[in-house]
Amino acid sequence: MQDKSKEKAFFDKFSSAKEYDVLTREGYRRIIEEYLKLIDKFVSDKPGALKIIDLGCGTGAFTRVFKEMVDNDFFGLDISVKSAALAAKLSPAIHYCAGDIEQCCFKDETFDIVLFSGVLHHFEDFDTCLREAHRILKYSGCVLSYDPNIKNPFMWLYRHPSSPFFSQKGKTENERLLSAEQVRSAMEKTGFCNVVTRCKSGITFKYIESTVGRFFLPFYNLFEVLLGISPLASRYGSFLIGYGKKA
Repeated sequence: MQDKSKEKAFFDKFSSAKEYDVLTREGYRRIIEEYLKLIDKFVSDKPGALKIIDLGCGTGAFTRVFKEMVDNDFFGLDISVKSAALAAKLSPAIHYCAGDIEQCCFKDETFDIVLFSGVLHHFEDFDTCLREAHRILKYSGCVLSYDPNIKNPFMWLYRHPSSPFFSQKGKTENERLLSAEQVRSAMEKTGFCNVVTRCKSGITFKYIESTVGRFFLPFYNLFEVLLGISPLASRYGSFLIGYGKKA
């Protein structure tokens, strides 16, 4: 069970001082390009007519880049009131509101695409999130997600509690690393079909909370770029990309 009070407190505090925007623009673009490969025909069949929601949108950094690349009707929902308010201020063209993604305020079959941008790993059990995504999706709609990969060596070293270099800075107590098997199994269990899980690398960071981590960040980003062009990226890439379709 997710401790929602800690999620709210963490992101309210963060967004009071600055926007939550940790990846480089190129990092966001690489994730979105992978999304577009998965939904290419779906998007091209309905140009400009899709309703897309980012559940757990934070301050909207990912949502804004996606809208720039795919000009459709975008929405965002986040548990942090301050994050949602800042997102709305930074991008008035996107419809933002605060709320719980496990109990959405939207009617059944409202959206064509549901996004989870770095959100599922904030839940010990994210079946409820996926069931809500399934409920608010139109038939033939799809869900897309990205989360840190437990098999990536640097993610494990920095973010796994059993690592000697583990850092809690810049993360909530609810967060954990995920495997492709966990994402695939949860999507299939909650009713999605044609499920795809891929590992993706070359996704660079522009900010992390740890002072020591920031010193090593250029080396990490270089490793990311090199891993992204190697065959090892398909298994050890830093992020897991998930896709599922509502039959």
